[in-house]
Amino acid sequence: MMILNRTVVVVIGLFLIPRFCFLQNLSKSIKPVNVILMIADGVGISQISGGLYQNEKELFIEKMPYVGLQKTNSLNSLNTDPAAAATAMACGVKSFDGGLGISMDSVSVPSMLELGAKKKMKTGIITTASMTHETVAAFWAHTAHSREEESIALQMLQAPLDLIIGGGEKFYRERKDNYNLISTLINKGFMVVSVPSDTQTFPKADLSKNYVAFTAFDFPSTVLEGRNYLPTAATFALDFLKKKDQEKHGFFLIINSAQTAWGAKKNNPAYMLSEYEDFNQTLGKVLSFAEKDKETLVIVTSGYELGGYAINPGSKPGNLQHEFTGKSVTGTLVPVFSYGPGAANFTGFYENTDFLPKLKALFGWD
Repeated sequence: MMILNRTVVVVIGLFLIPRFCFLQNLSKSIKPVNVILMIADGVGISQISGGLYQNEKELFIEKMPYVGLQKTNSLNSLNTDPAAAATAMACGVKSFDGGLGISMDSVSVPSMLELGAKKKMKTGIITTASMTHETVAAFWAHTAHSREEESIALQMLQAPLDLIIGGGEKFYRERKDNYNLISTLINKGFMVVSVPSDTQTFPKADLSKNYVAFTAFDFPSTVLEGRNYLPTAATFALDFLKKKDQEKHGFFLIINSAQTAWGAKKNNPAYMLSEYEDFNQTLGKVLSFAEKDKETLVIVTSGYELGGYAINPGSKPGNLQHEFTGKSVTGTLVPVFSYGPGAANFTGFYENTDFLPKLKALFGWD
């Protein structure tokens, strides 16, 4: 009887394997209309594990059926620089430390967001850092100096952004060159608003204008200090971009949780994991949209792992024994989770420069 049961299992498996391969190939070939890329800075498998066990509840990434691993190294170091990591994902090229949207030869390279805009996709960015912070700036700015945020801010005048939400208003309003970039943005047809970091609502958008919402004069506060705009901003942005996309070319939205890395850099598990839970709740809003929309590809990843975080022996759910090996970027691989049409293309083991070629192939971009 035992032999018979095993035979049945093997036979059923032989029938299921071709069907699974067929469904996976079908998922690879289906072209999405919209793309949402969510980036939690500094987060590797251990940080995800910490978020899972510390809060004693399932994470929304568990709903995402496709998983891959990306190599995060830069061209000349296993321990990448955050700017180089963002450039690799955004533009498909390795760059040097501090380089945003440029190659090793300092030549500007278009990002996936910019290429999408050329195909008439609507575009948006949300971050818990400044709008000019390296992770998101790599998708719309080009410079060899990622720390020169006033210079980066000037590039917003030419950037193909329909919406951007984040901090760093000082880089636009009280600049060292005394140039009032806010007035210029308004004159160019941007709707510019300022909201507190704990806002639960955003001013109603004028769909005829591009939308800029500052959430802090400097850098936004932490979740532990009361900041909670990220889930609300995601819902607002999805509604805005969907309505603004009247010609049905789709939209491209980047959502960045920057302060997960800042918590790790401080070796502060409460800071880091509270930021990750905020990211998790935002992902819940995004997946709810994608489940209903059925035309949206959602990708969740990080540009690098930071801190060498570990959950040590003696840990219990809700009471973890945390430890960090340092305060810098490590060479650890980071996971990539994906959901929706085309998601199967982001499985396997690949370079951080492979995101753009995969999207180009999926959309048929030149």
